[in-house]
Amino acid sequence: MAASLEQNSFMKSLFFGQIREELVFPFPRLGSETAETVGMILDSMEKFAKDHVRQSEWDEKGAMPKEILTHLAEMGMLGLAVPEAFGGLGLPQMAYARIMQEAGTIDGSLAVTIGAHQSIGYKALLLFGTDEQKQRFLPRLASGELFAAYCLTEPGSGSDAASIKTRATLSPDGKHYTLTGNKLWITNAGVASFLTVFAKTEVEEGGQKKDKVTCFALELPAEGVSVGPPEHKLGIRASWTNAVHFDNVKVPVENIIGGVGQGFKIAMGVLNHGRLGLAAGCVGGAKNALRASIEHANERVQFNKKIGEFGMIQEKIGRMMAQIYVAESMTFMTTGLIDRKDVDYSLESACAKVFASEMIWEVMDENLQIWAGMGYMKEYPYERWLRDARINRIFEGTNEILRAFIALSGMQGPGQELAGLAEAIKYPLKGLGPVGDFAIRRIKRSVVGESINRAHPALKKHAGVLEEYSAEFATQVEVLLRRHGKDIFRRQFAQKRIADIAIDFFGMACVLSRVTAALEQSGPEKCQLELAIAESFFMRANRRIRGNFKSIDRNDDDAMKLIAAKAFEQGAYPFDSLKN
Repeated sequence: MAASLEQNSFMKSLFFGQIREELVFPFPRLGSETAETVGMILDSMEKFAKDHVRQSEWDEKGAMPKEILTHLAEMGMLGLAVPEAFGGLGLPQMAYARIMQEAGTIDGSLAVTIGAHQSIGYKALLLFGTDEQKQRFLPRLASGELFAAYCLTEPGSGSDAASIKTRATLSPDGKHYTLTGNKLWITNAGVASFLTVFAKTEVEEGGQKKDKVTCFALELPAEGVSVGPPEHKLGIRASWTNAVHFDNVKVPVENIIGGVGQGFKIAMGVLNHGRLGLAAGCVGGAKNALRASIEHANERVQFNKKIGEFGMIQEKIGRMMAQIYVAESMTFMTTGLIDRKDVDYSLESACAKVFASEMIWEVMDENLQIWAGMGYMKEYPYERWLRDARINRIFEGTNEILRAFIALSGMQGPGQELAGLAEAIKYPLKGLGPVGDFAIRRIKRSVVGESINRAHPALKKHAGVLEEYSAEFATQVEVLLRRHGKDIFRRQFAQKRIADIAIDFFGMACVLSRVTAALEQSGPEKCQLELAIAESFFMRANRRIRGNFKSIDRNDDDAMKLIAAKAFEQGAYPFDSLKN
């Protein structure tokens, strides 16, 4: 129980009503040497985009030229985070995210291709592989000799990674596993020569045999591996997406990554990392759309005025700017936490992914609205940007699954504490310590409250919002846990409310930290834009949070369940305006 309370996680601490401001202040920055390296890479990417990237043509054909991979390799783009000892650039996660942001600005399909290679494709090897495995594969992955894909999703298994059917059976001599099964919608499969594959294996635990997921590295070509035809997609049409089939494929035991039966933990660890590359790409794509919106609003004239002079267009531009700023702040705060290497960033990563993927959808939709009829036409890029953006709410864990993850993972610590208290109360003398600690925290939370001392004085009002809500949040988490107990995992209406509050909290903390850094560097007079963004975001987030708190007890959940049940029963919309 003590370990749970002391978890080095800003978000998990918030579920206890604690604000660990030392984890989010000061706002992280790149070192000057790293920033210089990133700047050179960004310059080369700009030239590469002008010379080689043909977004509309790629989208129309549903493919990009394979030579693009060679150009990416020549720029060092395929081994950004690989240590220099293994032939990569050894960049920290924050630098990697900045480069992925630029890739998202250039083209959605390009960003997905680069990210699928290194954000997830060989990430398991990078995070969990042995030195021998890294030496064997990483130099070739960084140079582009090998190109990676991440094989997790199956026809009957999407976000539910534990339900995969692909199996790996150990040979009688114990030297290899035989892999059989099917993977679906695998990005980069059409060009991959290195696969990270997840399969069920039989393991023995406590004298019993169980099926658990194991992670394998597989180099192609390999006998028994076949790749299906390219998938035809709504967006990111130029990226390679194919099914992969395994028919008695032999994989040496030395290719197991992280140990037998450890695959689920590895898959989740990879996705926690990978979500930040996705979020960064969303920020880049959204910045591109905002630039286009501003350009059009400054040029398009209606009723003898530029449309940018109309309040409804100004509101769109302002909201787009603010949302991008918040998503960018959440993304780079979390990459900074990763680079610290001493904190749990799993909830922060999920929050950033959910917020950024929903932000880019809103921004792309509003950009198309600002361009109006032209935005809807294929001769302009804006409808393609909208199509490309849609996948982000599905990729690397659907936003619905991630909301459940945020809520349940965050409530796990308080839930364990409450269970421990119930046990302690049965044995009062033994339980005096836990009960006393809990009572002290409750008193502090209700009487003293949490305080934020590192925010700039100009942000005192905004910091006060987070301080006030942190105690109420912990109380409402406790209310839900007492009300539902273990059944909380079934209560997705409640989970969504808790997750949405948590996401807004993280956004608030990141904005406080980033704007504080700007104010300390430049002063309030030169930070009017940052202060206005903070004001707007906090005001809107405040409304959402208050609504979610109220909805915990007063909601239409039962009505929604009934409506849904009737819809499933009828199989369609049951009303006809001619009859009733």
